[in-house]
Amino acid sequence: MYKKIIGLVILSSLSTVSGISFAQGLPSSSLIVNTVCKMSHGHSIDDIITVARARPLSEEGPNRVFYRTPISGSNFSDDWVLRTVYWDNLSHWAAANSRDRQQSEAQNHLDELITCDNSNRKFFDNYNIGTGNPYNNGQNQVSGIAARFCTLKPGATIAEAYQVLLSNNAQYDGEHETMMQLSHLKHGSMTNVEMGTRITIRLVGKDLIDLAKRLDLSGPRRVGTPDGVMENCSDSNLFMSHVASW
Repeated sequence: MYKKIIGLVILSSLSTVSGISFAQGLPSSSLIVNTVCKMSHGHSIDDIITVARARPLSEEGPNRVFYRTPISGSNFSDDWVLRTVYWDNLSHWAAANSRDRQQSEAQNHLDELITCDNSNRKFFDNYNIGTGNPYNNGQNQVSGIAARFCTLKPGATIAEAYQVLLSNNAQYDGEHETMMQLSHLKHGSMTNVEMGTRITIRLVGKDLIDLAKRLDLSGPRRVGTPDGVMENCSDSNLFMSHVASW
């Protein structure tokens, strides 16, 4: 009898855990680390990418590295660059950054071309939404990005935001190859932003033309952030995204 009771308790607990997992409604995430950088005078993004691609990378290093330059936005300077690095998770990042940094001629040259604000990096949990073919699976060395910034409403969860975006994005399936991503800020505080509420909604194109197609599909929209789990959404900023490591 005792064993039967224990068995029922275990089964009930497993059912509860399974229900919680399903309710969360989130796929596995990766980690994005964004760092604002500045190009040295007289140099271009092409110079930076050429040298960045020449750097030796260890097998334990990042999964992807991109350098992004603005096409539209507010108050971006001509020398502004965003370094975006994809990792498995925070442990992957920490392990790689705990090792001695590999010095090479290419790395030293890169340090001369660009200066990055490593003290103010932003760490995001990142979720892919639906399907897509960003950068044509790495064959395209440059693509377009659209990113808007929103705040989760009080009491809303990242899982709820994910489900809303998944449903909204599905209506355009089959008409483009752009990937939607939801990034949730976890580390790197921002002024007047409540803990756990800052999100980025990102569209990553197969190329710039495919991104433009996806944006055109969105068509006319109502003014302001739609009712739901998000608020204070910005208009999108557009970027060119250059592959440094795939």
